[in-house]
Order: sequence, then C-alpha cells, then structure tokens
Amino acid sequence: MKRKENQQSLGEAIRSLISELGMEEKIMLVQAEELFQEMMGKYIMSYVEEFYVKNKELFIKIKSPELKNELQYGKSKIMAHINQEIGKDYLIAVNFI
Repeated sequence: MKRKENQQSLGEAIRSLISELGMEEKIMLVQAEELFQEMMGKYIMSYVEEFYVKNKELFIKIKSPELKNELQYGKSKIMAHINQEIGKDYLIAVNFI
C-alpha cells in the first residue's frame, strides 16, 4: 500500500492551524496595531492618547489638534501601508476620535 504524501512547510502548517482555530482575525488585529505604532514612531506616538482596531477600522485619539489635522490627510496612506505589510486588505477605514 502506497503512503499518501502530505508534506507542507512549517509556515504553511502554522497558517493552516491558525486558520482552523479561527485566530486569523485576532492576529491581523494585533499586527495592524503594532504596524501603526512602528509606522508613527516614538515622537508621534507621544501625542497619541489611545488607538485600537475594532471591526477592521483603526481608531486613533490624538492630543494635538494640529497633528490630528495633518494625519487626516494621510489616512489612506496609513491604511495602505498597514494592509500592504499584513498582506491582505484588512483595514477598511482609519478614524480619528
């Protein structure tokens, strides 16, 4: 009897397990938050009071009205960068609160 080959790389096996366990959404949420912090850097993050992802939307609360106004113009760039790094169109909007 011939054995059926079922070989896959470790990365593929991990992605498959994550998908089967339904953890893919949570992992992308955490990735989006980490990528936002990384993208903004320490200086801009010092003006961010809080930020979170909910229902595939990034919400950002900023102390400085001037900085908030400047970042309003870069919403699409922020979203595009995060989605590109994740490798999927995960974020659907960036909102300032």
